[in-house]
Amino acid sequence: MLKIKLMWTSLALALCTVHAALAFNQADVDRLLADRSCPGGDLKGAILRNEDLTEANLDGADLSYANLNGAVLEKASLKGANLKKANLRKAYLVRANLDNANLENANLSYAILNRSSLIGIHGYRSNFSHAFLTFANLYTADLRESNFDYANTSMANFYSANLARSWFFTTEMRSANFTSANLYDARMRSAKLTGATLRNANLTSATLEAADLSKAEMTNANLDDANLDGANLEDAQFTSSEMARAYKK
Repeated sequence: MLKIKLMWTSLALALCTVHAALAFNQADVDRLLADRSCPGGDLKGAILRNEDLTEANLDGADLSYANLNGAVLEKASLKGANLKKANLRKAYLVRANLDNANLENANLSYAILNRSSLIGIHGYRSNFSHAFLTFANLYTADLRESNFDYANTSMANFYSANLARSWFFTTEMRSANFTSANLYDARMRSAKLTGATLRNANLTSATLEAADLSKAEMTNANLDDANLDGANLEDAQFTSSEMARAYKK
């Protein structure tokens, strides 16, 4: 009996510790909702579903585990904010500034991030499936093992981004810039890369089966062991030596 009581006591303490770790500062939440300004605020785990936070100042705020499902964050500033494991599904982030934010394991599926700035973000294993990122700036972003399936990243800038082992199934990437990007072992089956720039990109072991690479610029891209089976390479630019290194079934 004593063992059972100790076990339940330990469990209760553990749950209290977790709850305390995710508890937000209500005063900070109230300030955000009243003024749309809470830089550096303690908002972890806050419920902000469908809230209108247009042009809000959330620079450096802790929004980890926060529920921002459907929130309107147009032109909001979230520079350096902590959005680890935050729920941003269907959030409206057009022209938002998320430079250097932490988006590790964040859910941005179906989010609208057109013309947003995500320079230098840390987005390890983040979910951008079905999201809109047209003209978004993801320069030097760390997006390893992230999911972009069915997303639209046309004209987006992924210059020097780390996209190793990320997923791009049927993703629309027309005219996107992947110059010097790391796409090692990326899954890009049926991706639409018409007119995309992949100059100096690392495509080692990448899967590009049935991808549309017509008019893509692939000069000096590393295609070692890349799978280009069934890919459309009409008018694509690359050297014969690069193609010789690519793996074709």
